[in-house]
Amino acid sequence: MRSSTDKRAESRPSPGEVRGGDGESVVRSRVTRVQAYAKAEQSMRRGKRLVIGGFAVAVIGIVGYCVACIGAGLSQDVGAYFLGNPALLVGPALATIGLGTLLWLVGSFFYLTGAMDSDPDGPELYF
Repeated sequence: MRSSTDKRAESRPSPGEVRGGDGESVVRSRVTRVQAYAKAEQSMRRGKRLVIGGFAVAVIGIVGYCVACIGAGLSQDVGAYFLGNPALLVGPALATIGLGTLLWLVGSFFYLTGAMDSDPDGPELYF
């Protein structure tokens, strides 16, 4: 049989531990500055990749749009076909440009968020 002091010691949470409503212990994760700065740098790297990828996708979309428009002007038959149904090439090209722009904006958000959270006293980061 356990004494009342053993039961009280068992019921007290240790430092860094919180008891939920049902008595289960939940361990808090304490984020240190080093971990926060590492996460910020990772966000900056991810943002840079998204910005560059978004730029590339947008350029591919612009090239596709130019090919569709120039191809329509080369031949009357092809031009009449594309003017009659422009959604075949122009729509996907514009959607590709929009996707590239969206990737660029999301990448900019990630990069700037990481830059705000990075170490102000640390070395300059050129990703």
